Amino acid sequence: MRYRVLLRSVQRRLDPGETVEMVAFMWRRHRLMPLYALAAFVALVGIASAVGFETWISRVAIGMAAAAIAANATTDYRALAQTSRGIVFLRASKIRQYAVEFSERLEADVTITRTGGTMLANDWIIGSQQFTVAKSSEAAMSAIAVGSTAGRS
Repeated sequence: MRYRVLLRSVQRRLDPGETVEMVAFMWRRHRLMPLYALAAFVALVGIASAVGFETWISRVAIGMAAAAIAANATTDYRALAQTSRGIVFLRASKIRQYAVEFSERLEADVTITRTGGTMLANDWIIGSQQFTVAKSSEAAMSAIAVGSTAGRS
């Protein structure tokens, strides 16, 4: 279901007559994200203490919520789509898997390579940028990478 929503959202942002063949959802974190999250955590624990939250569990819960918000705010979500006219990048929603804005059309000879990962996600380098791709988008990402390689042969 999410994949179909993502496909439709990408299709709405393409040129007339251009169709989506496959799409992958990905993200990358700002290099200072852990520092921002820690700062938000410490600040909100301090504020919670100052305004009268007496139990540490409440203070820590508020701090963790602030850290989660800071981490989400410093994350760049994207959709990479293979279309009938090539590969495109789109900005995506921070809330759910939904393309919100056309970003750029990639060159035909762009390099897309997998660099590693975990059981839940893999890291990919697209051009010079590194992104994390969830396993749910892994098949589409692999197909897009193969398609970009085939375009150079």
